[in-house]
Amino acid sequence: MRITFNERPVGDDLTEFFGRCDCVVEQVGKHGLEINPGLPLLADAARLEIEGLLSVWCKLHPEVSATVAFVEQANGAVASDPAA
Repeated sequence: MRITFNERPVGDDLTEFFGRCDCVVEQVGKHGLEINPGLPLLADAARLEIEGLLSVWCKLHPEVSATVAFVEQANGAVASDPAA
């Protein structure tokens, strides 16, 4: 699952947060992260896991949550805005 963000410090914080949640995190370009659950899950379950964790992170960081977007890999379209 890919997450995009506008500022580098946001990416650093997201990397740390998802790492603490036992996710595998890889940097994708300057403003993107590829995040996958540490445990093998079906695609829908993995997506729910990542979306749920991203929602928690956004609640903890309301000042920047609007700059974070969840991107679906299959077609590159924005799947949801966790700030909504």
